[in-house]
Amino acid sequence: MKGKLTAVGVGPGDPELLTLKAVKAIRSADVIICPAKGNSPGLAYKIAEEAVPEISFKEILPLCFPMEKNGTEQAHREAAEAIISRLQEGKSAAFLTLGDPGLYSTFSFISGMIAENGFEISVISGVTSFCAAAAKLLLPLAGGSGSVLISSGVFTDFPGTEVIMKAGSCLKTLKEQIRESGKTAYLAENCGMADEKLYSGIDAMPDETGYFSLLIVK
Repeated sequence: MKGKLTAVGVGPGDPELLTLKAVKAIRSADVIICPAKGNSPGLAYKIAEEAVPEISFKEILPLCFPMEKNGTEQAHREAAEAIISRLQEGKSAAFLTLGDPGLYSTFSFISGMIAENGFEISVISGVTSFCAAAAKLLLPLAGGSGSVLISSGVFTDFPGTEVIMKAGSCLKTLKEQIRESGKTAYLAENCGMADEKLYSGIDAMPDETGYFSLLIVK
């Protein structure tokens, strides 16, 4: 009997934002798959462990995914093969991913490879970082017929709300572009984590922040 793979969104950082469905999937899985730093499970695992402490008694399959473009295809193929080997043993597996599996997730690079081998896949949505940040900042993302644009590190003079993910390394440039457009912005760094920082207005923001930073432009 073949195992089943479930992608589980664990949210942006706060373990209390895991859905009941996510917790159930983690508890029922035989193997927990997670992006790792070296051989140690990464942030997604740590978030899930706070919500589901018994996860530490399960088989853990940490997978390394390079951030740079070189070698990513080979890394994704090796990760898919490692997962397939567990599924061929009839084990159910939960692939943990920050936020939602459908938004800038490594899971999207390997799911097709696994599906091509005939294995069943399901996806459990997670709270996205920009939804969590908007809630913390008491900002409506859209109302009525309003629109929302989601981009990665790029500002577009969009007639609605724009969410700019991965904004930390290019924050200074983004601030200048937003200021010139006459709009305002809000910054969330490490949303939902212990070192979370929120900024209202361009002048209140630093020129550079960490990887887990996003802008909400209105």
